Amino acid sequence: MGIEAKRVMKRRNACSCSMPGVWRAVSYVEGAVVIFHSPRACAHVARRMDINSYYRNLTTALGECQLQTTPLLSTDLEEDEAVFGGENRLRRTIRYAVETYHPRAIFIANSCVSGVIGDDTEAVAAEMGIPVMAVTAHGFLDGEYFKGYIDAARLLADRFMKSQPKEPGTVMLVGDCGGIYGEYVQTLSKLLTHFSLRITAHFPSFLSLDALEKASSASLIIVLGRRAEDSRQKMLIELAAEIGRRFDMPVLGDIYPIGFQKTLAWLRRLGEVTGDTAAADRAVAAEEAAFEAAIAAGRKSLAGTKTVFCAGRMAQYFQPDELFFLLDQLGVELLGVQLFDCYSDEEREKILREVRRCTSAPLLAEEDFERAVGMADYVLTTHELLRPDVRQVYLPFLSGAGWKSEGDILRAMERIQHRQLSRGGLIYA
Repeated sequence: MGIEAKRVMKRRNACSCSMPGVWRAVSYVEGAVVIFHSPRACAHVARRMDINSYYRNLTTALGECQLQTTPLLSTDLEEDEAVFGGENRLRRTIRYAVETYHPRAIFIANSCVSGVIGDDTEAVAAEMGIPVMAVTAHGFLDGEYFKGYIDAARLLADRFMKSQPKEPGTVMLVGDCGGIYGEYVQTLSKLLTHFSLRITAHFPSFLSLDALEKASSASLIIVLGRRAEDSRQKMLIELAAEIGRRFDMPVLGDIYPIGFQKTLAWLRRLGEVTGDTAAADRAVAAEEAAFEAAIAAGRKSLAGTKTVFCAGRMAQYFQPDELFFLLDQLGVELLGVQLFDCYSDEEREKILREVRRCTSAPLLAEEDFERAVGMADYVLTTHELLRPDVRQVYLPFLSGAGWKSEGDILRAMERIQHRQLSRGGLIYA
């Protein structure tokens, strides 16, 4: 294809380390310490991740963030340990952690180096007088980021959660999705008010060990996520189901409030799980009214406008239902769909099936694309086109909770029309 776009990613297989996943699961667990049994450079990666996450939480919470990060130590494995083993260095680091931080629990994240040299970190952990738990995954060797996250979360639940009397109207969240101060959780909290439900626990990262012991008093578990069929998400759902069975807590994790239509379906499902279908009906009516008001306002400037949709994301990140539904509601004419040439044959077939399921708009060949762009008022795209003469709306990579993403796209479409055509330009939805 001759269509040029910036940074169209062609990698299809994720490659990540399990250690930052361990750190993420325990990152705000007061009373814990994390030890990376690794060279110093490995801890640097997680430290940079921690800084970004912490300040994102801080700014989102408008300065009210009360979170304190868990201490992160490294055994600083060097050449000698790579030859003779690093178990003694691990013992010294554990003793240092105990003397310095007086933790109630220590989590050991294994690196590729400790896996290759064969250090028995679980045996070392068993020698200590306080709970010391070693995650089985070893860096890149036999796991990846989410495997480390799930393993650490399971260790937290197995060791510290205790049976508690149920407190009606309370919810425990399982997962992350931007953290306790993120937009996902804030939107979810507002939706839960329709049912007089409140969040009392956010597992695993955002609970102290004392609070973790009482977390099972919640009357409902809600799993955070965007697609239940994702392989990593299935691991999280399985963990939530284990906790639910153990502590007699119903679990809502088969559908997520992502996009207007799925949000309505999620509210109805929540009504079924809680037995409060009347509250679900009220919640659905309120969301429908708010959405219809936004659509009615948007139609005043967008109805009758023309657009082209350009797609270059892999199938696991491609959920066009919300976009095509939004265009239909607004009365926007979709002139056609352009697929970038970053897809394998298999991926291209997946994308085509999704497109055909959602719209009858034609798939554009290169010459048809140029003609359609010339007729369009603006282009909706997953990647920035190298065309300064085209007004572009850059679509969000991941959909937010509720129908926030649709609202953002709507507002971006309204704004882009005020750009002079000769200037082109790009607006992020």
